[in-house]
Amino acid sequence: MTKMILEQSEHPLTAADLDELEKLHNWKFPESFRQLYLQYNGGYLPEKWAEQQGIIFGGFHPIRYDNVPAEKIYLDLIEFYPQLIDLFPFAYDGFGHSFVLSLRAEDYGKVSLFAMDGEDFYDIADTFDEFLDLLIFDE
Repeated sequence: MTKMILEQSEHPLTAADLDELEKLHNWKFPESFRQLYLQYNGGYLPEKWAEQQGIIFGGFHPIRYDNVPAEKIYLDLIEFYPQLIDLFPFAYDGFGHSFVLSLRAEDYGKVSLFAMDGEDFYDIADTFDEFLDLLIFDE
């Protein structure tokens, strides 16, 4: 399998950054999520991958160290959409909808697309690893 590559990533995260966010919200990110964000704090797929993917993907939000980091997006979203509590908005599609990672016990690790215009959820992958597999283009 080809390894995930992201371009234009923000300032790197540390394990302490992720630990702090987990502790603040009583979460535990999947290990593959932690590893990706320790390597890339957000970013975009390489152009050749973006053209080949099966879903319309915009990019990964940086968790911290950006003007609008994912941790701020999460707090803003749950203010207006309480159904998003414990669903972390880590990425977005080409239309501005959020890919959310479930950190709830009942569907832990599941990735869904939250369409804010209709407040609908669309199942994308049962796990974060399966989500990454949808994005990676084997050459």
